[in-house]
Amino acid sequence: MSGRGGEPPPLPTAGQAGRATRRPLGQALAAYLRPYSLAVLSALLVTLAFPPAEISWLAYLAPVILLVMAVRTPRPRKVFLAGWLGGLVFFGFNMHWIWPITAAGCLALIPYMALYWAVFAWGVRRIGEAVPVPLALSAPALWVAMEYLRGRLLTGLPWVFLAHTQYENLVLIQISDVLGAYGVSFLVMMTAGLAADWLARPIFVPGRDAKRRFSPMLAAATLLTAAAWTGTAAYGFWRLGQPTKRPGPVVATVQTCVPQEVKNIVKSEQIQTAEDERRFMEEVCANERLMLDEQLALTAGVLAREPPGLRPDLICWPETMVPGIVGRTFLEYGPPVVADYPRLAELQERSRTYWNEVHAASRRAGAPILFGGHSAELRPTRSGLVTFANQRNTAFLVAPDSSPYAAEHTYAKAHLVPFGEYVPFRESWPWLHRLLGGLTPYDYDYSLTPGAHDQPPFVIRHDGSEARFQVPICYEDAMPYRVREMVRSGDPSRPKAVDFLVNISNDGWFSGSIELDQHLNLCVFRAVENRVPIVRSVNTGISAIIGPEGRIETVVEAGGRRRYVSGRAVGRLTLDDRAAPYTRIGDAFAVACLVIAGGLGAGATLRGRFRR
Repeated sequence: MSGRGGEPPPLPTAGQAGRATRRPLGQALAAYLRPYSLAVLSALLVTLAFPPAEISWLAYLAPVILLVMAVRTPRPRKVFLAGWLGGLVFFGFNMHWIWPITAAGCLALIPYMALYWAVFAWGVRRIGEAVPVPLALSAPALWVAMEYLRGRLLTGLPWVFLAHTQYENLVLIQISDVLGAYGVSFLVMMTAGLAADWLARPIFVPGRDAKRRFSPMLAAATLLTAAAWTGTAAYGFWRLGQPTKRPGPVVATVQTCVPQEVKNIVKSEQIQTAEDERRFMEEVCANERLMLDEQLALTAGVLAREPPGLRPDLICWPETMVPGIVGRTFLEYGPPVVADYPRLAELQERSRTYWNEVHAASRRAGAPILFGGHSAELRPTRSGLVTFANQRNTAFLVAPDSSPYAAEHTYAKAHLVPFGEYVPFRESWPWLHRLLGGLTPYDYDYSLTPGAHDQPPFVIRHDGSEARFQVPICYEDAMPYRVREMVRSGDPSRPKAVDFLVNISNDGWFSGSIELDQHLNLCVFRAVENRVPIVRSVNTGISAIIGPEGRIETVVEAGGRRRYVSGRAVGRLTLDDRAAPYTRIGDAFAVACLVIAGGLGAGATLRGRFRR
């Protein structure tokens, strides 16, 4: 080209050249970073919907940013990486409480969890470009599929689901008794998907007569989302208005505040068999007394301050807070063999003392006490000494008239926490077992034996009748399928195998962190899914009584605080005679979403290959 009069155009000055160069570079950098910054922004806003902020309505809006990023970013690989970065931020903020327990485990877990965000974003991108399905349908199906897989694979971690942000919206969450918490997650993401459709898809499209018309896809997505909201709200109001409840037993929940450092000292002495110095043993005994005395004092306080007409039919203590090894086989093991091992004999004698004190407290209260402790068996060795076997995390029920060292009923935790209660590959790949041992919070082998999944329920009497209950221990209440196993009845004449649940837990590992709030919030969904009230007795909190419709009726508080305090609460449970469809069909809805997401992904892959 030439300038005026055929002369070549003047060359730009150095300053002009610099400005011309810097502007495209800045634009290119901004364009390159835009998907990552949008994914991070979305993750931060979704985080604000969870504790401690709990701005629940952000759960409907924050994912819109992630969805628009996914469909507008040209390269699927960049969408995957941006989604993974967003997942790192989200799980890094919401599960940072794992770090103080096991930094190595946290560094392994967070990137793994972030992969579900990456696959979701990448799947939205690939499906959106190949299959004519609105985001209001494809995004929630894919999101629920990811939540379901995350809750199942590698023993599962169904934590910080989108549904959990809505735990206070009682009308909305009633649908959980059909679809599980996954139904609420679907509705939340469906709403975000519709907003993304309006933002990222054409509102008007050419018609057959060449005139531009309102997009049929957008109209269908809007109508389906409105129908889903209308149906969910109508179902929620109907369920909340049903007169199907009856008074149940009066239950007292005790919340201790024992630091995990104290429990770790006690636990190491219980499990290890090496001889220790007397000074260490004195510290162990002092810590054991601290644990037990706090529970005894709180139980005495319940009886001294019980409201009129609310004398407890059951008193609940947290998980593993009675020291020693309090299983009957250990307590009754004969002295001739045990006497050959002095330290073991001391532990057995202390454990018998602790059991007797709990039994005496039950007699004073005139009510059974449910408590958590360790059980183990002793087996003779060839040398004539004994060794521990079948160590279990157990819930015991001792009644005023129980026989010495005999619980009325026990439940051994069936779903163990990997790296916290066992390390996998012990028998199959010992070298990998030893390598993975570095991910545990212990410097010794703390491996438990799981209980059976079909253990019978506990039974107590109240007001001339019986009530049955089961005891999900620790994170078992986070597993919807495990709680469903406990509630589901094999007897056609009984709609449910239990009338209520008692979750005992030691959250002292995470004292003062948002884990305590997250744990309470997800427990609300277990109550709604199976239409059973739930009593929570948790070391350091948050202990509460939750009604079968998901309402948190009573919370243990002290000085306006719920976390890292000790206290007690008493309340009469409201039993619900309704049989929840979820208890019968389980995660059928989530599995259907998984199948749909897989079908959409397969369709997108085939169409892409056909185009190439």
